[in-house]
Amino acid sequence: MTLYDQLKPEIKAKLEENYKEYKSVGSIFNKLKETNHYSDLTIDNIRSICTFGDVWHHNLTQTQLIYGEWLTNKPQI
Repeated sequence: MTLYDQLKPEIKAKLEENYKEYKSVGSIFNKLKETNHYSDLTIDNIRSICTFGDVWHHNLTQTQLIYGEWLTNKPQI
């Protein structure tokens, strides 16, 4: 199961909404669809997901950022 399949609905909805205006979000979708583990994402990938998924990384704990609990319905390692 890819990260795209496990995305929290509110993040997926925001990414889809932003895709209408910013076609570069398509590369985020592609990365999520080809990635199975949160740990395979780069810092830049995470930053882009936060930006276009309307997630304020300042509100996330270190544990959430490290393990991806903020992104998916179940923690990824």
